[in-house]
Amino acid sequence: MKIWFFYLSLLMANLSHAGEFRLAAAASLQPTISALSKDFSQKTGHSFQTSFGASGKLFAQINHGAPFDVFMSADLKYPQELIKTGAAIAPVVHYANGALVLWTAQSSIPKDWAAWLKSNAVQKIAIAQPDSAPYGREAMRILSRQNLLPTLQSKLVFGESIAQTSQFISTGAAQAGFSAKSIVANPDQKQNGAWLEIPQAMHQPIAQGAVLSTRGKDNPAAKAFMTYLQSPVAQAILNRYGFLAPTP
Repeated sequence: MKIWFFYLSLLMANLSHAGEFRLAAAASLQPTISALSKDFSQKTGHSFQTSFGASGKLFAQINHGAPFDVFMSADLKYPQELIKTGAAIAPVVHYANGALVLWTAQSSIPKDWAAWLKSNAVQKIAIAQPDSAPYGREAMRILSRQNLLPTLQSKLVFGESIAQTSQFISTGAAQAGFSAKSIVANPDQKQNGAWLEIPQAMHQPIAQGAVLSTRGKDNPAAKAFMTYLQSPVAQAILNRYGFLAPTP
């Protein structure tokens, strides 16, 4: 605990030098960021503005010079790639693991959800673009491992991000779909329908990482936020909004 008192003292020292930064955040973080922002600002005096999107698209924007100071991705790969290209600086902070869910606007999901997805009751299945959204990538991995793709391929509809994918599901435009637990388990807004968490053993861990861009490396507010993300209070907020502890 002593180390966190040290970090807290560093954060508090910035109160008299409050600043701001720009954050690029994966769409799975949308319900969570306001809680993190409020607590971070109260503790440090710093503030930030956030742009949300698919991790791959945000990666491309930052890599081409978009003015973001911190990047919170839904995986570790994109932050690591930014370091390789020189658009960000090490280290990557592994701030949480994501949880994948199957969600429907209907009242329930049958226990044999695979058979249900193959049935005529489900005409469209929403998934985030696997090329740019890590949750979509892992959803496709599950369908492939379960040998469901040959049957379900024609039913798949792709959202640009997990946020758009979730909109397809919540409105009933797709009878089912794969989303993030951080969206359906949002304590500030009850979601309609039913959802079930996909067992972690069925896919690779959705390890989520944050990194300072080269633009943000000298920004005290951005650096303070990277420290804050590793604090117990930030971890508790992430957990409350459906994220898992950042285990390897």
